[in-house]
Amino acid sequence: MKGVMNRLIGKREEGGSREIYIKAIPLRAYEDVDLIKAEVRAGNIVITNVAPLAKRSIEDVKRAINELNEYAKLIEGDIARLGEERVILTPRTVRIWRGRER
Repeated sequence: MKGVMNRLIGKREEGGSREIYIKAIPLRAYEDVDLIKAEVRAGNIVITNVAPLAKRSIEDVKRAINELNEYAKLIEGDIARLGEERVILTPRTVRIWRGRER
């Protein structure tokens, strides 16, 4: 558990593994999808607020979310909503707990 927590908060483990960050990146334009994908490709966790783009174009928000969803499947990552305005996207090494009972 300590290793997981160290990776999530960005501390280096013995052996020099790379730091993982949780980044908040607002979705202001459809083109921001590329930035979000690049951050996840680098191993970071991204929380994005879709409200800035939603004020201008709901269609672009739908396209962006669909593209991020497909990307998450492609890299075997995970994606989930956090309320009405936020989405979290994780790399393959991180899973999102959804609170389902077994």
